[in-house]
Amino acid sequence: MSLFKKLFKDKEKKPDPKKAPVVEDTEPEQEKLTKDDFEMLNVLGKGSFAQVLLAKRISTGKIFAVKVVTKQGLLDHKRVNDVFIERNILMRANHPYLLKLHNTFQSEHKLYFIMDYMPGGDLDKYMNSQPSKMLDPQTSRLYAAQVFLALTYLHDKAVIYRDLKPENILMSAEGHCVLADFGLSKDFHKDGQEDADANMKAHSFVGSPFYVSPDVLKQKDYTQAIDFWSFGILMYRMLCGRPPFSGRNMKEVFDNILLTELRFPSSVQVADDAKDLISRLLIKDSAKRIKADDVKAHPYWKGQSWEDVMAGKFLPQYWKPLSDAQVDGKANTAQTESKAQGVSATPADASAMPSNHQNLFAGFSQMNNTAMPDQ
Repeated sequence: MSLFKKLFKDKEKKPDPKKAPVVEDTEPEQEKLTKDDFEMLNVLGKGSFAQVLLAKRISTGKIFAVKVVTKQGLLDHKRVNDVFIERNILMRANHPYLLKLHNTFQSEHKLYFIMDYMPGGDLDKYMNSQPSKMLDPQTSRLYAAQVFLALTYLHDKAVIYRDLKPENILMSAEGHCVLADFGLSKDFHKDGQEDADANMKAHSFVGSPFYVSPDVLKQKDYTQAIDFWSFGILMYRMLCGRPPFSGRNMKEVFDNILLTELRFPSSVQVADDAKDLISRLLIKDSAKRIKADDVKAHPYWKGQSWEDVMAGKFLPQYWKPLSDAQVDGKANTAQTESKAQGVSATPADASAMPSNHQNLFAGFSQMNNTAMPDQ
């Protein structure tokens, strides 16, 4: 099987769902939620066995994004372990540029993630709405800094993200970046061991075509260095309006990633310090690729306070912040309410799930008590 067919066939081979972790529910009884606590308003996005809905908490009127995953889809694709990994990462996360997960709960046939709603859409759509599909240098540097802080936080928490791309970067009402979707992440966290293992290595063939690293394409063990390759591609995309390696088909794209020298378009003016950092991020030999400390110390960030970036004190130059009324307006989508309610409802023809399958999802329901730091 060719590499480009393998990438789309199945994100990675999964263990038998019968071996998925089974743990006891940890959420306090009085705090448990169900789908009846929410009014489903709109469908925000959909995948093969998951959809994201806009929803209102009935008791408070607060708006959330609710990811609804079908248990049968997870079983069919052998992805049961993945949903626990995604939940565990999000429950441990406490960072302004990572999506906040508040609660998880389940019904007989579905799993629910209650997350912050990001009304600004995703970075891919935002860039595609701009002239020449690129961002101005100031905004590019700010977004790169926010994403870098999120990635290195994950690495410090023993996680390789593995799927960095503009579609997985959501925008807050103020225009800040928030990294989302941890379905392909590799979690090396062990109870009682909070720091990352110096030998975090994985080998699964995962990623998105234009952002996947040579390390993954070579089908050998790789480290968190793959995230810095994807970060370099993201920086290039923001500043140049397109990814650096393309082709007429996926095989050609992958060949160019592996073999073609990095070039910057003559039609776009990119600062020398930006070119230098991107070039060091996109070194094909991962052993020679620039590492986190050197990225942070690079002259590209000169004059920028990392503490101020972390505190959200910088705003993108041309972003128009969404008012509370605009956010409420986006949530006022009654014309699609019936469709959203249908996604969360139990199918009329659904049969009872066998107990041995149902037991695989034991312990999924949790409440996140982690408080966000002051912004």
